[in-house]
Amino acid sequence: MRYLGVLLGLALLAQGAQAVETGTDLATTLQTQRRQSAEQTIVQATRRIESGELDDRQLAAAFRARAVARNRLLQHAEALADLSRAVDLDPFNPLYYEERATTYLKLREFKQADVDLEMALGLDSSRLGARREKGRLAFYLGDYQEAAYDLIRVARDAEGQAFVYSVIWLDLAIRRGKLERQSRLGLAEQELRDGEWPTPLLRMYQGSLDPAGAIAAAAADDPRTALARQCEAYFYAGQEYLLRQQPQQARAAFEAVVATGMTDFLEYDWAVRELELLK
Repeated sequence: MRYLGVLLGLALLAQGAQAVETGTDLATTLQTQRRQSAEQTIVQATRRIESGELDDRQLAAAFRARAVARNRLLQHAEALADLSRAVDLDPFNPLYYEERATTYLKLREFKQADVDLEMALGLDSSRLGARREKGRLAFYLGDYQEAAYDLIRVARDAEGQAFVYSVIWLDLAIRRGKLERQSRLGLAEQELRDGEWPTPLLRMYQGSLDPAGAIAAAAADDPRTALARQCEAYFYAGQEYLLRQQPQQARAAFEAVVATGMTDFLEYDWAVRELELLK
């Protein structure tokens, strides 16, 4: 855990900005607030579900809302059951297949996740979220060629921040798979104002900023923003450490992602997956 302690301190290096050190009272308070919000959503959705006043589509939406909250609480089996009810009630809604696929992914039920993603894309081929999850599924399985294929399609159609992150994920697939494809990181940085988050992550992957600097740059005046950025910074720093063949530092970084408690961020589950593979 020595590396974890070192990495957790790096985010405090930025001057004049708020950083949230995991394990502190502030971090615990923020995590408690997020948990309480999810619990309240579950109570409200359950009340609507049990009211007997909803038609099928409204009932499906209520099950989906409860599932989202349950996933935030890491209650994935319960979330899966809710999303299956949503699919049964509204079987032509691609969102429900996409979100059930994401839940299958969290449960490491990869075949079922792929079936649902194909269904979501069959109902709406333009769904970038489903295509992104296809890429993440392939990445989880170590098929970086397939991951790059899907992420290229996301990057082609995405805009703004969605484009930036899709390019980051694509670059990771290219580098992890040692693929002969051209990086698009330079194009992604053009989408951002100078220094705007996640510019430090792009600069880290371009070689002009080290992982410690990227983590330090995650600091922000608002502690909630800082915690969210730290979740991302630790994850992408962990990926850089893997590429540098520094597994101990990578493990510490991924452990720091989990410590943020940002369970609704895809980087959270992705970090858990990397920790599974590092065992």
